Amino acid sequence: MFGYLRFALAFFVLISHVDIRFSGLNPGVIAVVIFYILAGHVVSHLWADIIPEGPGKLSAFYRDRLLRIFPLYLYVAVLSVLFLILTGYGKPLFTPLRLMGNLTIIPLNFYMILENTILTNPERFLIPPAWSLGAELQAYILLPLVFSHRFLKIFIVFTSFCVYMLANLQIINPDYWGYRLIPGVFFMFVAGASIQRTKSNAAPHRSRLDLLYPWITWLLIAVSGIIFQAKNLFGLGYTKETFIGFLIGIPTIYLLDHIPAKLPGNALMGALSYGIFLTHFLVIWCIDYAGFIEKNSLMYIPIITLGSVIIAYLGITSIEKQMNTIRKAGS
Repeated sequence: MFGYLRFALAFFVLISHVDIRFSGLNPGVIAVVIFYILAGHVVSHLWADIIPEGPGKLSAFYRDRLLRIFPLYLYVAVLSVLFLILTGYGKPLFTPLRLMGNLTIIPLNFYMILENTILTNPERFLIPPAWSLGAELQAYILLPLVFSHRFLKIFIVFTSFCVYMLANLQIINPDYWGYRLIPGVFFMFVAGASIQRTKSNAAPHRSRLDLLYPWITWLLIAVSGIIFQAKNLFGLGYTKETFIGFLIGIPTIYLLDHIPAKLPGNALMGALSYGIFLTHFLVIWCIDYAGFIEKNSLMYIPIITLGSVIIAYLGITSIEKQMNTIRKAGS
């Protein structure tokens, strides 16, 4: 079931980048917040139920995450570089530091203080949505700490939630600290992990804290959302979208986690989702450069989706299948 959810979220990110809005809300932001929660859920399962205990557990965890994130990412990055070099689209500016920032992913969500743009007109990364992968990789670095240290987990999660609320109250930048930077969103990853850990096969990983935490946080955000709406406090940044994303994401992931049925094609849909997330900007650029279809055409979004699926599928069959074999061998 999670494969279909991931595919839907990737599609919402795609349509947000062709300026589709629902009642003025950005569906891509809502999707990214749910992705954060889902990422926490996935790596908690990996840590608690798949990677065996032992001195090499941490290195095995990081190895798995690197093999999951980077091969397909680098495949799309190479295709993007070739397209930009051959066409000059977006007036690309290739420098060693900018390329390093894009290829390592981790610093991309610090775009407000680090210059990692490759396209200069308009300013874009090599793979524009990859800034959220930067936040995700930073979360992967931190999550083993909270998995292993209960009181550190409480402190970090409480601090992260406070940063998030300060951002949404516009005491600090709401876009940066309430959506993009790890101090303000880390509690979302932990909420997803906590949902998974209540079902974990490894009994020592379960706790009452994990049972209560996602729902207490959900209630706090729900009450805050009601107050914000009543007091007209929704303002700059994506406050409303991140609230909605969390309020939808927690019960959705909880319900899917407790549905025993498995739909056919779930694994393929999940694999395609990451590829679509990575490739859709390249397809948009190709269409824009070729100029063969107007943005207001009914076929514009279907063609972008189809092109993204094709490129993603080629990457899955040529690269990701081999990487998954290596990952499983190392588990």
